[in-house]
Amino acid sequence: MLVSDVPALRDYWYPIAYEGEVSPEPRSFRMFGEQYVVWRPAEGAAPHASLDECPHRSSRLSQGWVADGCIVCPYHGWRFDGDGACVEIPANDPDLPVPSRARVQSVAVTERYGLVWACVGEPSNDLPYLPEAEAEDYVLIHELMEEWSASAPRIIDNALDVSHVAWVHKDSVGSAANPRLSDFTVEREGYVLRFSVSYVAAVNEQQKQNLGITSDLTRRTTHAELVQPLIFRGVLEYEENGLRHVLYKTATPVDDGTTLFCQFIARSDRPSPEIREQIAEVDRIVQSEDKRLLEAVNPDFPIDVTSELHTRSDRMTLEYRRVLGDLAATGGAS
Repeated sequence: MLVSDVPALRDYWYPIAYEGEVSPEPRSFRMFGEQYVVWRPAEGAAPHASLDECPHRSSRLSQGWVADGCIVCPYHGWRFDGDGACVEIPANDPDLPVPSRARVQSVAVTERYGLVWACVGEPSNDLPYLPEAEAEDYVLIHELMEEWSASAPRIIDNALDVSHVAWVHKDSVGSAANPRLSDFTVEREGYVLRFSVSYVAAVNEQQKQNLGITSDLTRRTTHAELVQPLIFRGVLEYEENGLRHVLYKTATPVDDGTTLFCQFIARSDRPSPEIREQIAEVDRIVQSEDKRLLEAVNPDFPIDVTSELHTRSDRMTLEYRRVLGDLAATGGAS
C-alpha cells in the first residue's frame, strides 16, 4: 500500500510548518504529490492556503507576493483571496467583472501546538487532540521537522514497534541485552489504537542529567496511542522518578516515498531551557537512527497481514496494518 492508494488519508490534518515559518511571504509545500502554497494576509493573521498553480497559465503562486491580503500571481498579476476567488485581473478593463471560473482551489489550514496544519481533502476529521501539548503543567518542546525519504506509514509503524528500540537504538537509548517486552494487549476503537508495555532502557550520562536518573538502566513504560492513521502519541513513564516524557510524531505525506516528519514532546518536569535543548539533542540522535534504517525500507507498506511473519510482540503493528486496510477498503468510515 502506498499513501496514494488510500484517498481517505487526504481528509486528515497534517503539520506543514512551524507557526513562525509562515508569513506574508508565500511558502510552498507539497502533500500527496501535489504542490500547495501557504501565506498570511498580514503579520499575525490566520494563514490561507491553496494549490500552488494559477488557473490562468499555471505559474507558481509561491513565486508571487501578498498585497492587500491576497496572493498575487507573478506572471500576470492576478490576485486571489483566501477563499481562492480571483478579485483582480490587471490586464482587463476594470469595468469588466472577473469571471467566476477564475479561482484557485483553496485548502483548509489552521494553527495549533505551535504548528501550521493543512488538510488537502475534505476535513471530515477533527484536528488531533494532544492533551499534554496544551496542558499547563507540561512544557512543550519542538525538536525537529524534516523530510525523510521514507513513506509515512513506515514511520508511524516504526513508532508503534517498541521491540525495535533494543536494536535500532542500541547505541543510544536501547539495551540489546534486555530485548524482552512485558506482556500487553491492544485496544482498538475505530482507527484509534492503544496499548501499554514496559521494557528496559539504557541511560547514558547525558540522559541521567536529562531524566534525573542515576542508574545505567531503567525500566520505563510506554503508553502508546495511534491518534490518527499517521499521528502517534507515546507517553513514556520512568519508574525511578515518575517522570512523564510524551512523544508526538506526525508523518505528513509529501508523496509515496517522502514524508515531512515532525516530532515534539511534552515534559511533566518543566525542565530549564538548557536541559530542554539537551533533551532535544538526544531525541534527534535517536530519530537519526530511525531515519537511517527507514530510508532503506521499501515504501510500499503491506496491509495484507498474511504477507509477513508476525510474532506476539508485533500485535500493535499487526493491528496497524488492519487499520490501514480498513481505511483503504471503507474510504474513511470508522
